[in-house]
Amino acid sequence: MIIQIAGVLSPAEADALREGLADPRLWGDGADTAKGRARAVKRNEQARASEPAVSAALARIRSVVLAHPIVRAAAEPERIARLMISRYGEGMEYGAHVDAPYIDETRTDVSFTLFLSDPDAYGGGALVIDAAGSEDRVRLAKGGLVLYPSTYVHRVEPVAHGLRVAAVGWIKSRVRLTEHRAVLFDLAQALADLDASGVPSATRERLANVRNNLLRLWGD
Repeated sequence: MIIQIAGVLSPAEADALREGLADPRLWGDGADTAKGRARAVKRNEQARASEPAVSAALARIRSVVLAHPIVRAAAEPERIARLMISRYGEGMEYGAHVDAPYIDETRTDVSFTLFLSDPDAYGGGALVIDAAGSEDRVRLAKGGLVLYPSTYVHRVEPVAHGLRVAAVGWIKSRVRLTEHRAVLFDLAQALADLDASGVPSATRERLANVRNNLLRLWGD
């Protein structure tokens, strides 16, 4: 289940976050935080979380992502295991890999990328997600976010020119299985449609009870 969400951040806020991290002293080698095979294929830069400007940006992004209604319905987040901001200049890429099953002793169920650069600001650099043999190529407008299961193989293609800046994170979900999260998300969308159509409240409440009971059944 790959879900693209436009406007998680406004363009102005995405610009402000990106421009606030322009100082080259805020960045280090992205491979330093990768492990196993991912370390060998990771060629990018990563903002140093110990820097006050970076930690403030991460706190804002964490708050916005966890509060977004589509993220909440699709990922059922318990917590974000880790959040970081990455930067790709010309020639940088991140080869095909699967995210670690545990980060900072927290299970990773759902991965996300929040784009802070507009697609016109760089060439190449698509996030390519292999969903059961079918590749999705993602280059969203700044402020847009893509959610996908952490079990999917994915990569970032080489940047041909310009600068690609994005926040990436890993969510521990209250619902372990991707298939169960997909059913719950479909039900959440159906409930939203019922709210918009003005159907009798009793019908909506029955469906809401079904979703709540499934969450109780499938939740950790």
